[in-house]
Amino acid sequence: MPLRAPAASRPLSPSSISGKLKAMVWLMVLPTVLLSVMAGVAVFHTERRAAINAAMETAEALSLVTDREMAVRTALLQALSVSPSLREGRLDQFYWEAARLVAGSVNTIVLSRPDGQQVLNTRVPWGQALSLTPAFLHPPPKDPPKERALTVSDIYLGATDKRLSFAVRVPVTVNGETMNLGFGSPVSELQQIFRQQPLPEGWLGVVLDSRGYVAARTLDPEQRAGQRASTNMLGAIERADRGIVDARTLDGVPVVTVFARAPDSGWVVLIGLSRSQLGQSAWAAFGLTLCVSLIFIVVAILVARRIGGSIVRPLQRLRDDALLLGGGGGISASASGLEEVDIVQQALVAASEERSGHDRRLRDEIEAAVAQTRTAQEAALRSQKLEALGRLTGGIAHDFNNLLQTMTTGLQLARRLSTDARANNALAACQRATTKAAQLTRQLLAFGRQQVGHETVIDLRQQLPELIELVRGAVGSAIETTVATDEALWAVRTDPVQLELAILNLALNARDAMHGRGRLAVHATNRVVAADEIPDLLAGDYVSIAVIDDGDGMTQEQMQHAFEPFFTTKAVGQGTGLGLAQVYALARGAGGSTTINSKIGLGTEVALWLPRSLGRAASPSTDVPFSSRRYQGTVLLVEDDASVRELTAQALEDLGFRVITAPTADHALDLLRGGTQADVVLSDIVMPGTRSGVDLVRTLKVLKPTLPVVLASGHAVRIEEAPDVRLVAKPYDTDQVAAHLAEAMDLARAALRSKPDAQAAD
Repeated sequence: MPLRAPAASRPLSPSSISGKLKAMVWLMVLPTVLLSVMAGVAVFHTERRAAINAAMETAEALSLVTDREMAVRTALLQALSVSPSLREGRLDQFYWEAARLVAGSVNTIVLSRPDGQQVLNTRVPWGQALSLTPAFLHPPPKDPPKERALTVSDIYLGATDKRLSFAVRVPVTVNGETMNLGFGSPVSELQQIFRQQPLPEGWLGVVLDSRGYVAARTLDPEQRAGQRASTNMLGAIERADRGIVDARTLDGVPVVTVFARAPDSGWVVLIGLSRSQLGQSAWAAFGLTLCVSLIFIVVAILVARRIGGSIVRPLQRLRDDALLLGGGGGISASASGLEEVDIVQQALVAASEERSGHDRRLRDEIEAAVAQTRTAQEAALRSQKLEALGRLTGGIAHDFNNLLQTMTTGLQLARRLSTDARANNALAACQRATTKAAQLTRQLLAFGRQQVGHETVIDLRQQLPELIELVRGAVGSAIETTVATDEALWAVRTDPVQLELAILNLALNARDAMHGRGRLAVHATNRVVAADEIPDLLAGDYVSIAVIDDGDGMTQEQMQHAFEPFFTTKAVGQGTGLGLAQVYALARGAGGSTTINSKIGLGTEVALWLPRSLGRAASPSTDVPFSSRRYQGTVLLVEDDASVRELTAQALEDLGFRVITAPTADHALDLLRGGTQADVVLSDIVMPGTRSGVDLVRTLKVLKPTLPVVLASGHAVRIEEAPDVRLVAKPYDTDQVAAHLAEAMDLARAALRSKPDAQAAD
């Protein structure tokens, strides 16, 4: 007998659905309130920790900036220390060389004996009596600190100008006598650390010397410079190189202070966070979280009560229909007010038949979506890794190229001043080394992003023997290094610097595998490769460059992963895993490939296969003597690095130019708008301020369309936004830059002369 639907007059017990909904809502309220409080407390502590962690990261970054300030000064001293007049004891001539270097600045160059007696001081006229230098006369601490990469004094009161100062020094030899060459600067020069890296409002930044005396400060630096930090702060600094201390500022304000010691100079950077402000921001975050949680709870209760009532009635009707369906009765369609209930009501008959098919299709779609999402995520992670590596290496290359630019220009100036043939040979060797270093920085960018190639046809019979000398110096004399090439070795077309780096990477890997002792051989042979003879290599003519060692060897599994980026068999901290990846990238970029053959205990052979080139190899470069040409014209030099700016200006003036300098593009535009006349602009690309060098070109095309511009940069970049502008890479040769500037001025004058002729023709 079929079941009957309940009569309409027999109501459904309200406690069955609505009562349970209400109980569920109330059961959710109390845990939600508790969770809200816990979340608020967690936010409170998270905000406080985040502020302290941000301050610690800032302190560590500023400590590196402090080291950079000291390193720039040390680099200037090292460039000056190779002066022949200094080495030969012609101190009157060296005095004027040093005085020109710091002319117009607040800096001082001092030559002193080991006991502190000054021999010359650029702030005192030559020949006058000099006192002891106070820079490095402080007694050493009881427990001497670890060896530092830079020799930096603590702050001292200058004997001549009576200003608080600091100094760096390098040892030099004068006529066989060991002396110290120092570079002193007022502590006010260190305020640029906080100008270049501004701190958030309410943060207090302080730079302390190694004894805890204030050298720079974001608040009242003139009044607080030279004062010593509090006792508990000094104790914390002596115990560790970084940490967190509850202390009071010299103004008496209670703060939470984080500190970090600069690794090379030993100076310390403090970041003070006001405890009241820190607690206020954390409490505000806690209160906001709690208020938002309470609002959501109240809204949820109200909405739940309303939804509960709207669900009960349709569900009662759906229950009645289900009973009729179970009893074999018919169900009449009726609108319940809930779309989901209506769909269920209409699908009851077909649900059992279609359920299995829907489940199968749904499972397939989920699996496909998961696989697609995983593939997209892996691609995004690879892209982010390469982008992050590209930005990091790009920043390192830019900063390093600025340092190399200072050294290159200083060496060129030293060569112009030197009359000693042996000194000139040494300076020329240093210049070649800086040129090689500049070329190697270009390789840092190869892993992060694609860049403009520098391929050329290479005769390996000339290239490899020269490279082997570099390899021998890198692997050490304990390793026997040989090279062998075919007499009629074919030429190849590739980037010569990347090829040198690839072979050097293979040699260094071999050195590590041989533990610094063994035999290393480099063989270059012609090979005609048949189809499918070597994996990933098309049939044709190739040159095989094999690097062979008798080291530990590799397992089969290690060989399978050897060319993958970041794979290394070395201990943590001893290898990046990028060496063989660079070799593989070079070979594939040139249209070739790489192979590896190794056996445990017998050694390893890595072969670099490069396609044969039918072009003519470029002639080997030779040292070009300094140009004797004199130039005319006014150059507006726009460069943010003070050392590069000063030395480049001096070098261009020695060539005949009149030079006007500006530290930023904004400053350069202010000069031009103010009436400053210039014949050509030489500008860096990456600079602080609102405009870059490319932005300066765009503005000048509107403001002064006839003024030529030459751009320089430490980044290997394309300048699509300014296609008509010449680009030179840092570090550049000042003679070549002078020729570029003269050519740009000639082209601009020729364009001006051709305009009247063109108008007459019209």
